[in-house]
Amino acid sequence: MKILLLRGALAATLGLAGCESVVPIDLPAHTPRLSVAYTLSNHAPPAGERDFFDSRSLYVSTSQSITNINRLAGRADATVELRDASGQVVEQFRPRGRGGYGGTDSTQGFYVPVRGYVGQPGQRYTLRASAAGVEAVEASLTLPAPATIESGSYALDAMQPNYQYRGRLTFSIRDNAATTDYYLAYARVFDATGQYWGQVVQEYGARNSLGPELKLARLDLSWPGSPYQTLPTSDAGRQGQRLLFSEDVYLSGFRGSSSGVDPAFIEVIVSSIPADTYEFYQSIQRYYDTEGNPFAEPAPLRSNVLGGYGLFGGATDVTLRFPI
Repeated sequence: MKILLLRGALAATLGLAGCESVVPIDLPAHTPRLSVAYTLSNHAPPAGERDFFDSRSLYVSTSQSITNINRLAGRADATVELRDASGQVVEQFRPRGRGGYGGTDSTQGFYVPVRGYVGQPGQRYTLRASAAGVEAVEASLTLPAPATIESGSYALDAMQPNYQYRGRLTFSIRDNAATTDYYLAYARVFDATGQYWGQVVQEYGARNSLGPELKLARLDLSWPGSPYQTLPTSDAGRQGQRLLFSEDVYLSGFRGSSSGVDPAFIEVIVSSIPADTYEFYQSIQRYYDTEGNPFAEPAPLRSNVLGGYGLFGGATDVTLRFPI
């Protein structure tokens, strides 16, 4: 296959005039492959699309050529199994539609577990997927040990109006000195009755002014459902040191001040993740940081799926809840 590129963006920089040419480029033939995304955790699988961790649910699609500009479509005919280290099937999945306008499914490719299996830290698992017309794929991981959250607090900013719920969130992780560990951190809000109220949102302005390497070394809050705001950190080079988060945040809730229900508790969630999961989300950060610049350093996305594309991720979650 050939495509034609129009080249001439550097004419002004080089002081040249009329430096435009059409260059044919040979592209290799595209072989469609399965693409999967699924994160196994040590908690019960999410139930319902508004669940805080719905983005961890299984999604299956087929890759397409870079010359195909159609929107990527998932597929609902895949067979997916989760096996433990002995080869025993511990989880299976069925397609799940997502409601669109008129009550019809707006997308395909989403699946839900049928057994409600909960991953066990320290155990190894293999995810296998197959579908008609493409090669079967698989990926394996070992679910990491849980982290230790030492302390947590939230202090409202007395200078801000009460309805804005702005303040400073602080918590720390006691890191294991003997291993290289990888983490994600989240925070959410509950009312006095224990009902989910909303999320904790970090002010990202200061973070976005940093270089890529500094950003990847920070402990920041991730935003569920947004790959670009899934912000992993590693303790590489600082094993055994306390990892501290202390940043200005605000509380964002679908049950905000207009409902008359006030936030009462913050729950911090720290997820220990395998190296492959860390590298996948790290590569997404680098990819987005290129901002489509054709002269930027190449930033390919990582994959741990043999025979295909995507992520079989792991997350061992621990939580700490404290009053606002």
